Amino acid sequence: MRFGYWTPVYGGFLRNVEDEGMPATWEYVRKVSTLADRLGFELTLVPELYLNDRKGPEAPSLEAWSLATAISAVTENLEILTAIRPGYHNPQVTAKRLSTLADISGDRLSLNVVAAWWAEEASQFGGVFPSHDDRYVHCTEFVDALRGLWTETPYSQHGRYFDIDSTVVEPKPATLPPSMPEGNPRAGARRSQPSPTPT
Repeated sequence: MRFGYWTPVYGGFLRNVEDEGMPATWEYVRKVSTLADRLGFELTLVPELYLNDRKGPEAPSLEAWSLATAISAVTENLEILTAIRPGYHNPQVTAKRLSTLADISGDRLSLNVVAAWWAEEASQFGGVFPSHDDRYVHCTEFVDALRGLWTETPYSQHGRYFDIDSTVVEPKPATLPPSMPEGNPRAGARRSQPSPTPT
């Protein structure tokens, strides 16, 4: 059994309690992260929310990828499971960002690929928000693109949502996702694996 927790990017978890004493600030997240690391928690989920779905859209909400990078820099053992919603991300840039973050964190990075659900948030932040079923097609193409960019150089993919033409992503993550072919000579060098899986 593994123990983990949600990083409070939105200042608490309860919808019916206005102030839980958990401010949406880096100072608070740093305290929680370093304490959890010292206590032996193995995992934190950093939700990707551009609007605050707990305290209301006008309330503060911290950005997931900046936090994931900062958490990796102040902890030693904590695995950082960061949610990513493909409607807000380009797969080529994301593959490059994740390769760099995997290196910064010592391969303590994992992904929770989410199809998204909040149309208002997508509207405000310019997210791609197809129909319900098409969001899963979009996610699948996104995950396929990440895998390809991390295993092939150059990589091309032409689908309904993404056109990738002879893109080079170097360096590649030291450890490949579990279902990917072992094409990288550094694969398996570290314990954790970035593992994008649609949910």
